[in-house]
Amino acid sequence: MSRDSGLAQRVGAYCARHGLLPAGSGVLLMVSGGADSMCLMHVVADLHDGPVQVLSVDHGFRPEAADEARAVADAARARGLTAHVESLGLAPGPAALERARDARLAAAERVRGREGLALIATGHTLTDNAETILFRAARGTGRAGALGIAPRRDRLVRPLLGLTRDEVRAWCVERGVAFVDDPGNDDPVTARARVRHGLVPALEQVHPQAQRNVARMAELLADEAAVVDAVTDAAWHRLATRAGAPGLGAPGPGAPGLDAAGLVREPVAVARLLARRLIASAGLPAAAHESATVDAVLARASAGTGITEVPGGIVAVDTGVLVAEAAIDRPVVIGVEPLAVPGTVRLPGLELHAARGTAGRTSCDSAWVRAAGALVVRGPRDGDRIALAGGGHQPVGRLLQAAGVPARHRAAVPVVAEGDRVLWVAGHRASADAVATPGEPAVNLTAVPA
Repeated sequence: MSRDSGLAQRVGAYCARHGLLPAGSGVLLMVSGGADSMCLMHVVADLHDGPVQVLSVDHGFRPEAADEARAVADAARARGLTAHVESLGLAPGPAALERARDARLAAAERVRGREGLALIATGHTLTDNAETILFRAARGTGRAGALGIAPRRDRLVRPLLGLTRDEVRAWCVERGVAFVDDPGNDDPVTARARVRHGLVPALEQVHPQAQRNVARMAELLADEAAVVDAVTDAAWHRLATRAGAPGLGAPGPGAPGLDAAGLVREPVAVARLLARRLIASAGLPAAAHESATVDAVLARASAGTGITEVPGGIVAVDTGVLVAEAAIDRPVVIGVEPLAVPGTVRLPGLELHAARGTAGRTSCDSAWVRAAGALVVRGPRDGDRIALAGGGHQPVGRLLQAAGVPARHRAAVPVVAEGDRVLWVAGHRASADAVATPGEPAVNLTAVPA
């Protein structure tokens, strides 16, 4: 393989411009056997001044994939490269492409760490990037989605992003580099295949450089990102607040939120970017990043109260704070569970323990109380009150509101009661008239994450 190959020189220049393959760094190449990844293997093996190893993955979707993975390993070893084959045994079904992507990246990370390599490289091309941008645009995206595939993301690098798929295939054919075509890439059932075989050819009839122009647009947006991100960062720091104080029932200690009134006063472009950042901070799925969801988030902020369902979760405004929460964080309603002494009640993500002993200091997570009757764990009820140390009583609902627990989460806060008398609001406060004096016999109530 010649080092003065025009394509190889372009790859080398692209890598140098983006700092993708620093000299001496170990790199694991993800090679499927397709033209893109086979080109990646041969070109990086020639160009890179550092250790190069190869990983080929058999997802388990096609019987012939096992032989293809072994053929990749043989080709890599013929080039003097260390090769690894991983069989993942995935089952066909819903979200197969997404599951396959996540599983092979996890396998690559395992091999990279085991072998002491610094980077993982994939064979994504300029064509893949254009298809990704067009796919996201069709679904509804903002600036972040229009940036497409980044040349580098953490340990993951894409040395071939400056080349089209046709250029890579032609290079392999001219040099006699064998490759295979995965029929799954052409299955019209997948949206990606419909973009590849329908939308991209249609755009190329409009302009022969459509792929490059779309990718170039993403590069220009990435160049402008430094300016836009600085404005967005400043606005985030002005508006960011905390959605919940530490304690059971909050959507996570210090969960991020935004001042809803302040958000709607921002320029609309900045407000949209802040809404997308809030969505991302909650770990909501890709579907929640679409333009329609962002508009729904801003509408909820304008309303100043209430809840909006979004893909994978909700957005809500509580006491002026706009928050986003994933579905896995949605609250549960606690029934009535007897709590023996000694004994344990297990709730989702939490265990409440009761034991007898000599009273120590009472805190939000460990209360020493006087209790002679049967205890239960339940959710808060209308009319629940606790005694205050300075006299008088406070409704439990008001206690939780003051602690920053959103109304929709309060039913998930465990209360330990003796009959109708509330002894302890777990993770928050014990009733002053139930707290034992240090040194006297008492019941110790504790809350421990499960």
